[in-house]
Amino acid sequence: MEFVAALADLRAEASCPICLDYLKDPVTISCGHNFCLSCIIMSWKDLDDSFPCPFCHFCCPERKFVSNPQLGSLTEIAKQLQIRSKRKRQEEKHVCKKHNQLLTFFCQKDLELLCPRCSFSTDHQHHCVWPIKKAASYHRKQLEEYNALWKERVELIEKSQLYKPENHWN
Repeated sequence: MEFVAALADLRAEASCPICLDYLKDPVTISCGHNFCLSCIIMSWKDLDDSFPCPFCHFCCPERKFVSNPQLGSLTEIAKQLQIRSKRKRQEEKHVCKKHNQLLTFFCQKDLELLCPRCSFSTDHQHHCVWPIKKAASYHRKQLEEYNALWKERVELIEKSQLYKPENHWN
């Protein structure tokens, strides 16, 4: 489990605080935080006299950032480790500790993976239990819908007369 936690920490450090994806062309600004070059350019696009850090809100005195190729290399390594870790997890068999059977069902109420025997137990008798693939598909669609709604709301706020980036950072 320590490896998984360390990998999660590495991924967090190799991610841009703006787009939340792996850093692309990482740059460092005067407060020491790192961003994708395109993300910081967009963040500071309409600013003229003060340039707040999107992470800590430190006001950088000028629109200045320094390329960070070493962080770019570390980000590439983090990506490769993430890919290998995903493959390894996919290859592992997910087995019920009680019955030594594959976990193939999902209990909606308890948010728990179940084997066929557990799915028929009295613990889950009146719960919505369905195959993992169907549950994953349903929840993926739900997340996409929620994400679309949030994107619409953000766009509406950004387009409204009330939203002014310079007021947002103060």
